[in-house]
Amino acid sequence: MVERIDDYERDDGDLGKLVRDLRGLFVEADPHDSVLRSDFEECWSPIDAEHELRTEPWAPAGASNDEKLSRSLNAFRSWVLAVLLADPSDEHD
Repeated sequence: MVERIDDYERDDGDLGKLVRDLRGLFVEADPHDSVLRSDFEECWSPIDAEHELRTEPWAPAGASNDEKLSRSLNAFRSWVLAVLLADPSDEHD
């Protein structure tokens, strides 16, 4: 997940693809811990919301915020790294 964020930021990538990739990687991991699932949603939702503000016809012009997106991406990255540090196994793809 961190690699996907890094790729997005480095290449000024497609935010929609990033949102889908992060969700897909999480679903693929199939975590059963309800706290982990809730924490993912809490960190992922602001990124998804920023994507919607940039692409949905109902979103008011200028409603998206690059600084807020940057903070959301940093928060998500920090969450992923904390999860990885808390789990010493090497089963993280």
